[in-house]
Amino acid sequence: MNNRVLTAVVTLLALATLTLGAVVVYALMRPGRPASGVARVGLGATRLVVPTDYMRFDGDRGGGDLDRLDLAARFPDFAPAGRVALRPGADIQERTDATVFLSLTPGDSSLAPEDRPIRLYARFLDPAEWSHPGGLIMRRFQPGSPYDGEELYIAPPEGRAFFARCSRPADKPDGLPNACISEMRVNGLNLQLRFSPALLGEWERVAEGVRGLMRGFAR
Repeated sequence: MNNRVLTAVVTLLALATLTLGAVVVYALMRPGRPASGVARVGLGATRLVVPTDYMRFDGDRGGGDLDRLDLAARFPDFAPAGRVALRPGADIQERTDATVFLSLTPGDSSLAPEDRPIRLYARFLDPAEWSHPGGLIMRRFQPGSPYDGEELYIAPPEGRAFFARCSRPADKPDGLPNACISEMRVNGLNLQLRFSPALLGEWERVAEGVRGLMRGFAR
């Protein structure tokens, strides 16, 4: 190989190396990809720093001002579960039973969550009540009400410490896991929690785990 050909080959290899390096740098630094594994998020006036492994959707991982942020944490340690994965041999029910899903939105002037059991839901409830593990009281919503087919679980006496609306088990199971929804307002944010009825007896740990996450995210 003469010197002119050798020089051309070396030049081409150098250009290829530079091009590959540029592609890698762009992939790492392009907007929407947090390099540190955390994202700085604004929800209204509230600022959070959130590990991206908690985030359920790729579009949120770049951070910035958002209207809503969806997260997932694994019970009981509240480790990240944004990309929820099954352990070998696990089924969807096991995954759902161990995961708390969170939706965060900016706070507003709507009725405070702690006031909803007595001021919003009470008029739609059946008078009968049942006790539940964990010290909760369960009451069913009346047929034909806006919450027909759901049950309300409250921490006595009025549900201010905790409440959850849960779908009533279907007479003919459809294969979809039942779910409970609770709400709270923390650090100027509205939080909606979605979790399995299997965690109702652990409601205090669920509520404190969520508040602990929010304290850790706050900036």
